[in-house]
Amino acid sequence: MVLASMRLPPTPTTLDSRHEPAVERIEILEAFVALPDVRQASGKRHQMALCLALFTLAVTAGNRGFLAIGDWLKSYRSELIDLFNPPKGRLPSYSTIRRVLLKLDYGQYSAALARFFGIEPLAGETLAVDGKVLRGSYQLETDNPDSPPHPAILLVSAYLVERGLILEPYQVEHKTNEIKALPEFIKQLALKGVVIAFDAISTQKNCQLILDTDNHYLGALKGNQGNLHKSVQANFIAEDSYTEVSKGHGRLEKRVVSLCTTLDNIKPWPGLKTLIRVESERHFKKGGQPHLETETRYYVASFLESAESLARRIRGYWGVENKVHHIRDVTQGEDASRIRMHQLPQIFAVARNFALNLYRSNEFANMAQAERLCKFGLDTLKAIFRMK
Repeated sequence: MVLASMRLPPTPTTLDSRHEPAVERIEILEAFVALPDVRQASGKRHQMALCLALFTLAVTAGNRGFLAIGDWLKSYRSELIDLFNPPKGRLPSYSTIRRVLLKLDYGQYSAALARFFGIEPLAGETLAVDGKVLRGSYQLETDNPDSPPHPAILLVSAYLVERGLILEPYQVEHKTNEIKALPEFIKQLALKGVVIAFDAISTQKNCQLILDTDNHYLGALKGNQGNLHKSVQANFIAEDSYTEVSKGHGRLEKRVVSLCTTLDNIKPWPGLKTLIRVESERHFKKGGQPHLETETRYYVASFLESAESLARRIRGYWGVENKVHHIRDVTQGEDASRIRMHQLPQIFAVARNFALNLYRSNEFANMAQAERLCKFGLDTLKAIFRMK
């Protein structure tokens, strides 16, 4: 169920003034009830589920750190107490929430939110797999004696192109990449029947794994597969083409997407069915003078589809940079964050992804606007969490 417009639902009226109005509830509280609480019994003044629910709401409302979360809790103290009805009418402090998160495994938090939201990739959808470094998450030896030093954390995320939603992230070693992490990623998400898209085609072993798990691949050819790239360039014969033109930000771009299913003289590759060529022309002005940039890129796919459909998939894949990475860095301030102890960077990243999913599933086109409306009061926040 999604919001039909940006207008908020009307405030419920009490039909019988002799009865107290029902306490409002948000389902997000129930999402964390089953998570194990490893705190000592003497330290459990506040329920862990309440701490995690408040944290999730606070991040969705645009709070980027624990001090900001503390200010948010104070500003909406009465409303939040009415909403959650905590024991003795007391909310946890930001420091209590922080201590709870320090003992939490980010994978459990991520899985709980995934279950709450109920995102399941559908057969035929495009899943863009891309890694992102949390640039401010590195820790030097001198930063904190209670937390070991480590490089910036790399999380691999999967973006559902057709719906604009983000699945659970998977952390990989700093010196690796999303291609090497793919086997575990497919296993973690139990993917079936989707098109897994890369900005650089994976290894033959991983492509075979994708096929063996009843999925398909779509990937760009770059220097990591030089022989395949050269054979495609030399033997590509266009059989079907689709042209699309876009204009914006003072730039006119024309893209011609062509496909070829004749694989003669092409280096053998697991499950290869389609060769794709994308020819781009970009017209823009620089220093008042007209400029033209041209680029030709090649892709390979393990399935057959029209040039128009392939153009939509490829265009949607490249949207991951603007619709996920750019928003997390600019709107949500992820790169500027210096939260770095234990698994706190991963937990904040998961919460930010979840916030973007909530905004989009409630038909917000502008993520910055959605975050602002969530900051201005609890009405928007309660509305989008009820709609989940």
